[in-house]
Amino acid sequence: MIKTTLKRLGIVLLLFIGYSYAEYMVLVPTLRSHGRAGTLEVAGLFTVVFGILLLLLWGTYQWFLSKEKADHWHRQPLTLKTAGFTALMVILMYAVQLAGGLLQMRGATGEPANQSSLMAIMQQAPLAMTLIACVGGPAVEELLFRGLLMHSFPHQEKIGWRVVAVILSSMIFGLAHTSFTDPLNWAIYSALGAVFGLTYATTGDIRYSMFLHFVNNLAALIL
Repeated sequence: MIKTTLKRLGIVLLLFIGYSYAEYMVLVPTLRSHGRAGTLEVAGLFTVVFGILLLLLWGTYQWFLSKEKADHWHRQPLTLKTAGFTALMVILMYAVQLAGGLLQMRGATGEPANQSSLMAIMQQAPLAMTLIACVGGPAVEELLFRGLLMHSFPHQEKIGWRVVAVILSSMIFGLAHTSFTDPLNWAIYSALGAVFGLTYATTGDIRYSMFLHFVNNLAALIL
């Protein structure tokens, strides 16, 4: 069990490094051209790079699922129940964001370092950054942190272990966006990860957490 978990965590780490490299491959040519790269050039590069990454992630995710006995994970049709639950998670997600905003306004914490750097890149490469943040990022990060990281831990057929997986994946999700040296922002990101993780663990369908992640990132860019 421990050997399998460590093996899966190693795979997740390698794919996370691949995600970072994919962002680099899309952003750097645009930044080097000082924003003069054409729309088709940027969109084409993004489609190729992130298309390959997503195919690799999806194949690994399916492989992880095939090794489990749990039948909880499957495509969940949009019913009144799932729509209501998703709406509740959207409200919870924005409650977390509101709490973070209030902490920043009161001076309890500053703007996350990664957020300010992303906004700076947005000024130089708006199309590439928008595609990464609103299209590639939500799908890749949900497959990484929910689809793969949560399934790195054993006994996903048991609710107790799913709770453990949600908590651990949320904490690591927070660390991927900030650090322990910024505890309040780490807690905010971890809480967001918990909302996404709870959505996935409850519905069993990763599309719902992807949707929440997309809505969250889109709102962050607009506001």
